[in-house]
Amino acid sequence: MDGETMTKRKILICDDSPEVGGSYKKKVEGINAIKGAFEEPILASQEELGQAVEALEKRRQLANDSKINDYPNGDAARIIDDVAILIVDYALYDLDAQVTGERIAYLARCYSRCGLIVALNQFPPYNDEYFDLTLRGHLESYADLNIPSNSLANLGLWSEPWGGFRSWSWPLLPQAIDKLERRSTELREHLDEKILDFLEFKGAKALSLPRSIVGFLSRKKPEETTFREFVDSEGSGNGLRGRNERPINDEAIARIAAARIGCWLEYDVLPAQNIIVDAPHLISRFPSLLGDRTQDIEIWNRTASFSEPNVIGLDPKIEPYRFKRSDWLSRPTWFWNDLSDSEEIAEVRDPWSAKTPDYVFGEDISKFTPNDDARSFVADLESPFVRRYVKYLGPPISYTPLVRFSL
Repeated sequence: MDGETMTKRKILICDDSPEVGGSYKKKVEGINAIKGAFEEPILASQEELGQAVEALEKRRQLANDSKINDYPNGDAARIIDDVAILIVDYALYDLDAQVTGERIAYLARCYSRCGLIVALNQFPPYNDEYFDLTLRGHLESYADLNIPSNSLANLGLWSEPWGGFRSWSWPLLPQAIDKLERRSTELREHLDEKILDFLEFKGAKALSLPRSIVGFLSRKKPEETTFREFVDSEGSGNGLRGRNERPINDEAIARIAAARIGCWLEYDVLPAQNIIVDAPHLISRFPSLLGDRTQDIEIWNRTASFSEPNVIGLDPKIEPYRFKRSDWLSRPTWFWNDLSDSEEIAEVRDPWSAKTPDYVFGEDISKFTPNDDARSFVADLESPFVRRYVKYLGPPISYTPLVRFSL
C-alpha cells in the first residue's frame, strides 16, 4: 500500500441478500495480504442500502436544481462517501425494481466521494471466473472494475506477487485507490484544460488515436474537449448522463473525470498496445531492452509488475518515451510510435537481426510462459497487435468467446 494514508481504509459491500453479501464479506476478510491496510469489510444491510440509494438520488435531484454545492454529510449516503472500495453486486432483486448494481455505480461515481467501484456479476458468464478473449473492457459501466464474484478473493487482484489465474487487465486494487485519489486532486486545477493535451497526446500522438476510441471523450470534437466538457451531460455522454444533469461542484467534476477517463485509458486505449504499450508487450517485440539475460524467464516476468519503471528492469534509454502521467494507468507504459522509430533500440536499428523470443506473455496469468506451453488467440481490437496468448488453465476458468482461438 502507498504510505501516504495512515488510517486504515474502508471497504463497503452492497448486496440485497444477507447470505450472498456475507459470502462476499468472507472472501475479502480471508485475504491476509490486505489486513493491515483495510478495516474489516462492512456489509450494508438491505435497509441501509435502500436508504443510501434514495439519498444519492436525492443528491442528484438537488444538484440538478442547483440546491446543493457540496456533498451532504448527514444523509444516508454518507456510508458510501468515505469508502476506499465500494463492492456492489449487479442483481439486486429485493430492492426497487429500477435499482441495479450499475445504477448504484453511476450514482456513487457522480454523487459521492467514494473511491474505487468494483461491480460483481454484471457480464456473462457472471459469477464464474472467466477470461475475456476479446480483451475489450466495459466502458459502458461506471464501475472501475467489473469481475465475477468468484474473482473477488483472487490474491493477484490485491497484491504482488501472484500465481495461477490473473487477468492482466486487472489493476492492483490498493495501488489503484491511491492513483484515483491523486488524479482527482490534481484535476481540480485543470478542469478547463483539453484532455488530450493534458495527457500529452499531442500532434501525431493525438492523430494516432482511432475515432472509435477517441469518440469516448466527446460527441463533437474530442481533440478540443476539456475535462469539464467531458463530464457535462451535454458533452460526451460518458460523464453525467441524464438529461440536463449537473455536478454537485468542481470536486465532483474532477472525481468523475478522473475515474471515467482513467478507465478509458485502461480499458480502451491500452489493450490495443499500439498507441501506448506496457512492459511485457514491449519486450515481446524488443527483447534487447532486457539486456543480455533474455534466456531467464524470471527476468522477463519482472516486467509484469505494477512497480515503478526503474524496478522492472528495462533499459533506461527508453525513459524519454514513457507516458509520464503515471497515475492515469495501473502500470508503466510508453508511447509506441516513439519507440518504434528509435534507432537506439537494436530491433529498430536492424529488424532482420531480431530473434523470436523463447517466451510469450500469458494474458490470463499475467506472466510469461514458454512458447510451447501457450495457446494463441485473436483479440477483438483495432490494432496490428491482436495476436495474443494465454496459458489456458482450463476448468474451472472459462475462456470466452471460444471462437477467438480459431481466428
